[in-house]
Amino acid sequence: MQPNDIPKFTAMIAGIGELYGKVISEALTDIYWQALKRFELCDVQRAFQVHIDNPDCGQFFPKPADVVRFIEGSGETKALHAWAKVEKAISHIGSYQSIAFDDPLIHAALDDMGGWIKLCSTTIDEMPFRANEFQKRYMGFVNKPPERHPKYLCGITERDNGKDGYAIKPPLLIGDPEKAEQVMLSGGSTDLQIKQLSKPIHKLLDQLPIATENTA
Repeated sequence: MQPNDIPKFTAMIAGIGELYGKVISEALTDIYWQALKRFELCDVQRAFQVHIDNPDCGQFFPKPADVVRFIEGSGETKALHAWAKVEKAISHIGSYQSIAFDDPLIHAALDDMGGWIKLCSTTIDEMPFRANEFQKRYMGFVNKPPERHPKYLCGITERDNGKDGYAIKPPLLIGDPEKAEQVMLSGGSTDLQIKQLSKPIHKLLDQLPIATENTA
């Protein structure tokens, strides 16, 4: 949201407070604004409405975390979506190419698991266990974001040739290319230095299919 959305946001919070018989102070409104301003106003409005209409929790005044959960999904849902991206990249790219996802938590989780090359060597029988490990690590980072994450995930070609002066392709960007480049720029650690900026953008698999939960 932008500062010019504040009047609409304030009116929305006041109206929701009236619905639940709760007086909304200026201080409380500011708390909700700080927690939710990173989202679009229409998404926040939709999330509040979903909460109000929910028969399981709609009788309670929504906290900021309730709104965020309806917008972004639970930690478990996000972990499932993230693993769907990883699994797709394993099958379509493999271990030779260095890659960068559009989610720093994916980098952090895979780094903890031994890196991209090791994950790609997982057998079919072992993959369900690795998927479970990834989801647990990812959900842990959702609750407590990592202080550092790799700029990107190094592939075999760069690992074996990067220090010998060979021309190495920049990492392929998985998902939203702009977000993936931001992940690379904000990363705090990597085994090898980036030899060249990833330009032009290598947008891989325009839209990776994401697994969806049955919310019925």
